Amino acid sequence: ARMSSQEGDDDEEWEGQTVEDQEEVTQKLDRCYAALRRDASEENDVHLFREEHIAWLWRGFSGLPSGYSSLDASKPWLCYWTIQALDLLGESTARRAPQIVGFLDKCQDTEGGFTGGPGQLPHLATTYSAVLALLVVGTEEAYKIIDREKMSSFLHRRKCPNGGFTMHDSGEQDVRSMYTAIVVAKLLNLLTPELVAGSAEWLAQCQTYEGGLGGCPGNEAHGGYTFCGVAALVILGRTDVLDMPRLLRWVANRQMEDDRGFQGRTNKLVDSCYSFWQGAVLPLISYVMHPEPESHAPSGWLFDQRALQQYVLMCAQHAQGGLRDKPGKGCDYYHTCYALAGLSVAQHNDLVITPEPSPYIDKHLDGNEEEDDDVVSVSSSSVTLFGPTENVVEATHPVYNVRPEKVARAMRYFYSL
Repeated sequence: ARMSSQEGDDDEEWEGQTVEDQEEVTQKLDRCYAALRRDASEENDVHLFREEHIAWLWRGFSGLPSGYSSLDASKPWLCYWTIQALDLLGESTARRAPQIVGFLDKCQDTEGGFTGGPGQLPHLATTYSAVLALLVVGTEEAYKIIDREKMSSFLHRRKCPNGGFTMHDSGEQDVRSMYTAIVVAKLLNLLTPELVAGSAEWLAQCQTYEGGLGGCPGNEAHGGYTFCGVAALVILGRTDVLDMPRLLRWVANRQMEDDRGFQGRTNKLVDSCYSFWQGAVLPLISYVMHPEPESHAPSGWLFDQRALQQYVLMCAQHAQGGLRDKPGKGCDYYHTCYALAGLSVAQHNDLVITPEPSPYIDKHLDGNEEEDDDVVSVSSSSVTLFGPTENVVEATHPVYNVRPEKVARAMRYFYSL
C-alpha cells in the first residue's frame, strides 16, 4: 500500500501497515455501501435487525463463550452493556431485574464501591457500570442496594491531591477515573466541592494541541478520553477550562468522509464504538455553545448524522444478532451497546441538557410534575433518520448513556434523600 506525498516535486510514495490496513477496511466498507451507491432508494431496505439483536443479547444471560473469561473482573460491565443495549432497542428487562439487582448487590464491597465480581477488589470503572446498570433497571429496589455513605467514603479515598482520581487502591490515574467518579457522585447526590477540588484544572491539562483530550497530561488525543473529560466538565459546569473551538474541530474531523463512521484517534481506523464516544461529544459541545434550549439549532448536530447511521446499520450489524467494530470482526456486548448508543445520538436531534426536567422527561415520570433543580435532563423532539421509521431506537442521555427518563427518575429518588 502506498500514499503519495503532498509536498515537494517528487512523486514520493510511502508504504506502511497503517496505509495497508486503511485500504483493506475501505474496500470492505465499499462493498457494504455498494447497493446504496447504485440506487439511493435502497435506503428503505436498510433495516435495524432489532429482533435478532434482542435475541442475541438475551442469550448472553444463559451463558457466555469461553473467550469472555478474560472479562471475569468486568461482570458489572457485561451486565450494563447487555441491559442498556436491550433498553435502547425498547426491550424490557423487568423479568430479569431481581437477578440483576441481586448479583450486583453481591459485587458491592463492604467498604464501598462495586467490584468486578463477588470477592474481588472495588474499582471505579466497575462502580460506574454497576450504578448505571441499576439505573437501567430503574426500580427503588435497585437504588436501595447502594450504600451511599460507604460509596462517598470510597470516592473520597480515590481522590488525589492534584485533583485527579485513582481507579482503585494504588491504581492508575486518568480521565476515565475522573469521569466515572464524577458521574457516580452526581447521580447519587454525593457531589461536593471537596470531592472535585482541582478536578477541572487537572482535566484542562489533558487537552492536547490537536484539541481532543488524552488519558493523562501529555498523552495523545483519544475519543474515549475526550468524551469522559468533556462529560465530566459538563457535570461540573467547568467547560470554560477547555479550548472549545479547537475541541470542536478535532472531534468533527474524526468522522471519516468515505468510511462514514468515527475513528478514535488521528490516522486510526473507523470503529463503531466511537459512534458514541465521539458522536456524543458533539451534543455536549452544542450545549456549551448554546446553553439555552431555545437557541439550539433544530437541524441537529455538527456531524453527518445520516452517514453515521449508514455505518452502524450497513457495516456494524451482524445478521444473526449483535454489533461489531467493523466488517470482518466478531460481534460483542461492548460494541453492541456503544454502536446502538451512537445510533441513538445520530437519530435524536435537539437533545437539550437542562438544569431541570424538561417536558419530555416529565411525561415519563408517572405524571409527577414537581421540579428538581439539580437534575440534568434531556429532551428529544425531532429525529434525523436513515432507513425506515422502524430503525429508530430509544434516546440516550449524552452524558451518562442511560435513557434520559431513567436518569431523571434515579436522580429524583437520590436527591430526595
